Amino acid sequence: MVGTVEAAYLLGISCQRVRQLLKAGRIVGALKVGRFWQIPLFDGMPQVEAMERGTKGTWRK
Repeated sequence: MVGTVEAAYLLGISCQRVRQLLKAGRIVGALKVGRFWQIPLFDGMPQVEAMERGTKGTWRK
């Protein structure tokens, strides 16, 4: 189990981006204990679920 700072370092992204992924529920197995996140490691790395982008905008045709 690691926190947001360690997870950001392992994934090569910012702490704020890790928090966004946590809020969206995209980091597998993460739980919030009090004020802190506990992120499990799978083979030494946090696991982030892939998502598809939304629909294409219709404002420019």
